[in-house]
Amino acid sequence: MELYNDAICVESSIKYEKTDVNELDKNRILCQIQKTGNTIFNIKEINFQVENLKLPISKINQLRREAIERFEMALEQSIQRKYDKEICVELETKGETKETKETKPKVNLYLQKYDDKIDYESLDYHEIYVPFQDLIDQKQMRDCIAVLPNIMDENYEKLISRNLAVFKNVKGVMISHLSQVEFLKKWGITKKIVGNDSLNITNQVSEKVLKDLEIERFTLSPELDKKQMNEFSSCLEKELVVYGRVCLMTSKYCPIGKNENCHQICRQGNYELKDRKDFKFPVVADCVNCHTRIYNSKILSNYYDKIEVDFVRIDILKETQEEIENIISTVKMGKRFSGENYTNGNLV
Repeated sequence: MELYNDAICVESSIKYEKTDVNELDKNRILCQIQKTGNTIFNIKEINFQVENLKLPISKINQLRREAIERFEMALEQSIQRKYDKEICVELETKGETKETKETKPKVNLYLQKYDDKIDYESLDYHEIYVPFQDLIDQKQMRDCIAVLPNIMDENYEKLISRNLAVFKNVKGVMISHLSQVEFLKKWGITKKIVGNDSLNITNQVSEKVLKDLEIERFTLSPELDKKQMNEFSSCLEKELVVYGRVCLMTSKYCPIGKNENCHQICRQGNYELKDRKDFKFPVVADCVNCHTRIYNSKILSNYYDKIEVDFVRIDILKETQEEIENIISTVKMGKRFSGENYTNGNLV
């Protein structure tokens, strides 16, 4: 007995007996073969010859299950990414050979929302990422990197063009989209470029794209697991978010302003969306273009001792200064927070 497609053949050595009574007729075989259950397959056409057979139905089912398993394996193999060996070699040979790092990663802060009540200068961080618009009227901050928005529209282009002096007082620029590299060239900005996690860098192929664009550091995608995070080369600096709420969505619709006839009330207080299970998702509005960012209801908190990175990042949304100081201390000790308000994402 055999089942075919263009590449798959499943054979059975089951012995059967001929009989004058048609115990296993064509309709019964058709019914059994078509039972694909919860798989992604549907049987479109079956070609077979039927004799009067004496054969257990369980053997037909066994043949069908084995055929489906082989189809699934063939599909998985056909869509696996195949990395260009030249790309991997090129990435690995720049700089020193990849080795396990002995020094602890440096701790950086990332401000999802600037709070003028917090004395950021007094905090024990290596570098601090601050949204560009919040640097315009602020005094120069220590070891600051300006963060460009996820969506660069006309309003932001005009705002940045009028305030290019901001770039003179920062160590670098964090981009949230690859197109922003071209904007920096247009503005004549030659500072160090860092890639945000919104670039979703997941493998060495995308890592090479960053290298070709002269981006010096990137943030690992939160979609990766521990094994995948350690598969990158050592030619670019790597950063891992170990604390903070993950941004789930950036929307051009602002639920705050639409409900209250916008008078920039988003600058006052904190706002959340509540789902049917009473989980609360913080909402942060951007007054420059009226876009909003919606964050996870749970806070990401992870260990990083077995992940080869140069920096670990703490994302701050609505934490107080005292809470930030405690978070920095906890992260530097290599610990994580646990409880119903926290999640470890893909890092088990």
